[in-house]
Amino acid sequence: MDDSTTTIPAPSTAPSPDPTPLRIRLRWVERALWVIAILCLGYWGYVWIDTAWVQHRDNQALDDALSAAPADPAPAGSAAETDALGTFAPRPSPAQPPKPPLEEGALVGRIEIPRVGVSAGVLEGSDDTTLRRGVGHIPETSLPGTGNVGLAAHRDSFFRGLKDIRKNDIIRLQTLEGTFRYRVEWTQIVMPEDTQVLRQEGTSELTLVTCYPFYYVGSAPKRFIVRAREAEGAPGERPRTNMD
Repeated sequence: MDDSTTTIPAPSTAPSPDPTPLRIRLRWVERALWVIAILCLGYWGYVWIDTAWVQHRDNQALDDALSAAPADPAPAGSAAETDALGTFAPRPSPAQPPKPPLEEGALVGRIEIPRVGVSAGVLEGSDDTTLRRGVGHIPETSLPGTGNVGLAAHRDSFFRGLKDIRKNDIIRLQTLEGTFRYRVEWTQIVMPEDTQVLRQEGTSELTLVTCYPFYYVGSAPKRFIVRAREAEGAPGERPRTNMD
């Protein structure tokens, strides 16, 4: 019988080979992707919070200003005086100094299209920051009640609901000068350079502009236009004031 014992080799204590250069590069790529993901998530969070805050602030400011607006004074005079037709004549109104142009990003009002779920603050201007924070009043177009009012917004944010808009929908535009009601007359798809839809035609109109197609990935090649004409005021709305 063999009395020899089996020798078990001791585990090797030699250092493991260094990671290959490919593994090192992959590790750095993974870390870089994590950093990019965190930065993108942080930027998205900033944009979301900034937009929500601006909308809340401007809506609250508009509501406070409208609540503080004085009611229209009742006509003075007795019943006998109202029967005197000699007093039925236009009264001269004091000359109104021209209003200075609004600053970029200044509050214009609030637009509401109840049937399609659009409700957003309207800011002056159409640059990237303004359109990120709200609906933009296109410079060089009229203010409400004075001509063709041009408003623009992104198709994937404030004007997403325009994809469902149709003829005769009611659009409410609330400003410090009063509440204006518009009725949709038509929609149209145009090229970006077809800006004649913003021309003045001598009537009180509203033109909404957003990119088209609505579900296009990337920079959309066309523009979706909504044209509405001012309608009669609804009961309970503030009467329009002269903005000239």
